[in-house]
Amino acid sequence: MSENEIASLQARHTIQCWSSQSGYSPISVKSASGCWIHTHDGRRIFDLRSAHECVNLGFNHPKVIAALKRQMDEVIYVTDDFATEPTARLSQKLAELTPGSSAKKVYYSQSGAAAVEAAIKAARLYQYNRVFGEQGTVDAPGQYPYPYKVISRYQSWHGATAGAASASGDPRRWFQEPLTVPGVVFAPDANPYRPHFSSLDQHLAYLDHMIEQEGGRNKVAAFLLEAIVGSNGIIVPPDGYLEGIRDLCDRWDLVMIVDETMTGMGRTGKWLAIEHWDVVPDIIVMGKALGAYCPLAATILSEKIAGSFDHRLFGHGQSYSGHALACAGALAGIDVLLSDGVLEHARVTGINLGEKLKALGDRFPCVGDVRGLGLFWTMELVKPGSQKPLRRATEKYEETIVKKVSDYLFHERNVYVPSDKFGLWVVPPLIVTDDEIDFLMDALEGALHFAESLL
Repeated sequence: MSENEIASLQARHTIQCWSSQSGYSPISVKSASGCWIHTHDGRRIFDLRSAHECVNLGFNHPKVIAALKRQMDEVIYVTDDFATEPTARLSQKLAELTPGSSAKKVYYSQSGAAAVEAAIKAARLYQYNRVFGEQGTVDAPGQYPYPYKVISRYQSWHGATAGAASASGDPRRWFQEPLTVPGVVFAPDANPYRPHFSSLDQHLAYLDHMIEQEGGRNKVAAFLLEAIVGSNGIIVPPDGYLEGIRDLCDRWDLVMIVDETMTGMGRTGKWLAIEHWDVVPDIIVMGKALGAYCPLAATILSEKIAGSFDHRLFGHGQSYSGHALACAGALAGIDVLLSDGVLEHARVTGINLGEKLKALGDRFPCVGDVRGLGLFWTMELVKPGSQKPLRRATEKYEETIVKKVSDYLFHERNVYVPSDKFGLWVVPPLIVTDDEIDFLMDALEGALHFAESLL
């Protein structure tokens, strides 16, 4: 089958995500290796979004591929009525590597959205067990039998399934309205570039007020947040914010759920982004890069949450949970991260990348803010002399300058970046080299010149 036939066949019978289908024109890929996609027509394209942050180790890492091949000769999948070595070992590894006690338990799914669904349900069921296992009443009138509300934030994205999208502030939630899942309340964001409050203490005081007005521990089950906001701007919170959320959750008996779907597996220069702060969540969500080249996500329950289900039903599940092949890939990927120096490389290279991006941004008035950690960065584009963004939330799928800059990078510089974000997305695979960063900086400089020519 020729490359044109491959692309035409896919376009004819495949739905492209978050797009109108009449313009779907996929490019036929011959191979992919490291940070690069090689097309049948001879192009060599740098993937600056790491395959939607799913391929942190680059394409076709030999150690991961070898592990997958070995596992395919043994067992690929059995239900969780049976045990396989990769699933057991990965569960132990995740329990040990994540913050807090190692007496955790892991629920497996195939996507970050599904893992978030499991986290929300686990938090609500935990609260149900807490309330009905206690003597007496809680602090607010018993208008509803157990806490169910989830506090999320407007600049958040947790996935496209019903519950995950409903708990997301991202404009993609609007596609589901008015049929969103009830029980979600949105809180203000913690964006140092555009703060809603004059101080962190004021921000946390408002959140405390908000929890009380939503019914306190009798009505609110959990606080769900990304440690570092991903799709909505790679927003690094101010120091003290996540510690403050932890304190609020402890004060009100809320479950703290931290979504590390984008930021886990070394993306920020640490194993998890939450490790940049001294915070231990109750539930951690991992996905995307976790399975290396297989769909795999994990909902990691702390000892406190997991123990709630020792003698009560965990009322959730789905096919392919604990998939042995995917778990084997994840184990190999973790080993590469930790044993082959990739995590340290991401940390050191991330510092270098951040310095270069900030120096570049200082030269262009259309760059309002440069922010990130590790190899997770964005350059927010604004109208020069202001903080007015060149793409507003209501313009996510409009033809803005941000979309045109993305197209420029792809067609003129052979750099693939998201076209639906709110700035320039700089999220290379963790194996990126210094020479490749120099190539990217040259391309980004050209993109910024192009952006300013359109203003």
